[in-house]
Amino acid sequence: MQAQPLFCDNSGCTRVTFAEQVEGLTFFYSRRTPLLRTLLEAVGVALAGRARGRLTDVLSAPVDRSVLLRLVMALPDPPAATPRVLGVDDFATRKGQVYGTLLVDTETHVPIDMLQGREAGPLARWLTAHPGVEIICRDRSGSYSEAARTAAPDETQVADKWHI
Repeated sequence: MQAQPLFCDNSGCTRVTFAEQVEGLTFFYSRRTPLLRTLLEAVGVALAGRARGRLTDVLSAPVDRSVLLRLVMALPDPPAATPRVLGVDDFATRKGQVYGTLLVDTETHVPIDMLQGREAGPLARWLTAHPGVEIICRDRSGSYSEAARTAAPDETQVADKWHI
């Protein structure tokens, strides 16, 4: 397939020629093809620093580190799978003033989500939206117990001092 150049017949138009957009190959105002963009995103996620620079030079696609950072930051977050064993704990973002709830996959020790506040409502909504949790490890907080009872009554709850 070959792109056809397009010409404007209007004498008042400031643009004289136009480029035909090929589906899946070109995008408006883009400096890279989708394939090169995907390659640079993978390099940006996998490498950093001088190794990244050397690899992009070898691939004949030298780019600045800020370009790779922008590409990586534009990527969507990978979807987190619903864990089998969920750890729930609260944390303070400001001493004694602003609290949040941290959800952790206790088998892989990977943070899953952070919820605003430490009330039962947000945790109950999260548990309802993510069925499949079998065990909930939580502290002795009454609000987390209430959320687990209402949103996931069949799951096993483990409440102790050192749950995460």
